[in-house]
Amino acid sequence: MCNLKNLSIFSLIFGLIAGFLALIPVLGVIIFLMIVFCSSFIILIFLKKTNNLICPDEKSGLLYGGITGFIAYIGFILIFLPLSFILSLIFKESYFTGIGMIIKSGFSLMLMLILFIGILCAMMNSFSGLASIYFFNTENKNKKFSLEMNKENK
Repeated sequence: MCNLKNLSIFSLIFGLIAGFLALIPVLGVIIFLMIVFCSSFIILIFLKKTNNLICPDEKSGLLYGGITGFIAYIGFILIFLPLSFILSLIFKESYFTGIGMIIKSGFSLMLMLILFIGILCAMMNSFSGLASIYFFNTENKNKKFSLEMNKENK
């Protein structure tokens, strides 16, 4: 259970920091794609290097990746949406105009988009979490890959 607490806290902090950095127009799209596809990989590597993560199998890697992706996205949205809406009111013809239009169109549409993209982030990051835990748990790293089926790999 301690893993989930650490995972949630670090994911939320990562999402909040990414939300601030995404306000820079050049970095916004890159950081958003990073949140969608590989935030769990970054967070799980950080937690593994600091010895805050114990992950025995790949099934828990799927779970950890999904939780990490969803919480990091929610942290990202908590910072990015309000600040980008304020910036869209200040700068009328800017990068943030579309976000201002989404917020003005209605709460239910905005909530539906947030949940849809959050679930998408959870699915994409669950694969990323599975891959990172698989590479962490692989003990025989010196095994070479060969395409020859008859010969034994050395």
